[in-house]
Amino acid sequence: MPRVRKIECNPTSKNYFIVDTCFFANKYIAPAIAPNGRERDRIEKCQEWWKEIDRQLDKRKARVYVPDICIAETFKTLAKKYYREKWFKTSRALNKARRLLTEDIETNAKTLMAYKRIIRYHDISTSRDIIIAVDRFYETFMKHGKDVSITDLIILATAKYLMDFYDIPKNNLHIVTLDNNLYQGLKLINELPNGYNPTLPSENFSKIFR
Repeated sequence: MPRVRKIECNPTSKNYFIVDTCFFANKYIAPAIAPNGRERDRIEKCQEWWKEIDRQLDKRKARVYVPDICIAETFKTLAKKYYREKWFKTSRALNKARRLLTEDIETNAKTLMAYKRIIRYHDISTSRDIIIAVDRFYETFMKHGKDVSITDLIILATAKYLMDFYDIPKNNLHIVTLDNNLYQGLKLINELPNGYNPTLPSENFSKIFR
């Protein structure tokens, strides 16, 4: 049976998204500051996805999971766009992006103590179970000549962890990445959920969400 490639806009339960650093960072970068049309197009395509994901979050039809290492790397990516690549022209622009990121990932004490608390974005720590899965997935990728980073493997291991320990159904879990090797390698591992790259023509918002 072919793997499901569509994502429901109005699921009966919930959609769960695991996101990588680049996709997460592009949520907070205005397309206009990108230095060329290709980069602007990539950011715009990512933000089309984010607009729908945020809509589902508002309706309590989704949750976003971010490995803790990806959160740290997202802050690093934003800083790099200012200090090295000069995308952000002022420190004020950089701080605005940082503030928006912080607002998404922080949860205040009042919300945490609420009886029916709503957590839109949830960080996942790198536990023992995730580390063990990293080693197994690394072997699979190497056998097929796919070179991926430790962070990429943590994303895969986190997906497996969420299915095993949070009982999230595979068809409700979606890995979103801009890394081509990770995206291609996901197709080799049937036990993991689908991977999506919003910057590819076949993965445009209008072709995936229904």
